[in-house]
Amino acid sequence: MKRLPLTLYIIFLSICFALTPTGDLFAKDQSQVRFITHPLPPFSYIDNDLLSGFSIDIVQAMMLHTQQTANIEMYPFNRAFQLLKSQPNTALFVIAKRPEREVNMKWVGPIISSGVYFYQKRNSGLSLADLEDLKRVRNVGVVLGNADHTYLDSQGFTNLSTDKSQLQSLKMLSYGRVDVAPMSELVMPFLAKAADIDINSIERTPIKLYDSTLYIAFSNDTTDEAVALWQQAFDELKSSGMYQTIYQDYFPTDTNIAKR
Repeated sequence: MKRLPLTLYIIFLSICFALTPTGDLFAKDQSQVRFITHPLPPFSYIDNDLLSGFSIDIVQAMMLHTQQTANIEMYPFNRAFQLLKSQPNTALFVIAKRPEREVNMKWVGPIISSGVYFYQKRNSGLSLADLEDLKRVRNVGVVLGNADHTYLDSQGFTNLSTDKSQLQSLKMLSYGRVDVAPMSELVMPFLAKAADIDINSIERTPIKLYDSTLYIAFSNDTTDEAVALWQQAFDELKSSGMYQTIYQDYFPTDTNIAKR
């Protein structure tokens, strides 16, 4: 995909944020936050040994605004989620904001939204219409510990097969190791490309799990003042037009979500 040089982002942000006091206040008064992410193209992935992706660019732009510099660490989702719940001053992105999570962490965003549907191998012979049908298939592929896994488990699914990432889930679907797997319709084309899978060999079922809205989640001990300043940094990206610039770099054919 076509990418704008990071230096252009830095120059743009320097102009946009030069007169805002948020960064100085943040640097003086707030603790350093540890940022972690998980593999999920096109939001976060490794490209030529470097962390890349839409959400990586968004968080790095927010760091410029707050004048915080920090390395971003990548882990499998479940490990990253456990770190978020157990380590102080930690932020995980991107992560779905679900009712069972809301009281246990603090949120900045929303970063982006997308519908989550179940996908199957084309010509698999499965006839699927609703969630109850999925309880009767052999295996449903999910990412260990993520929102899809938690929700389906709460709905009584006993045929869940867990993987470390959605990329691995898609590969398992392509290999015929699982029958269906839930994935964001926005993410699906990027996953297929990353997995070197013909996207036409996979088809979306009519079963929608839910609309997933992704955020940056902060550990519960993070001060409300710090979270508010990170939210302000994100809001500044939106109001300055920088969010839309980054969005169009990754999703050039879809303008609707960038306006939300």
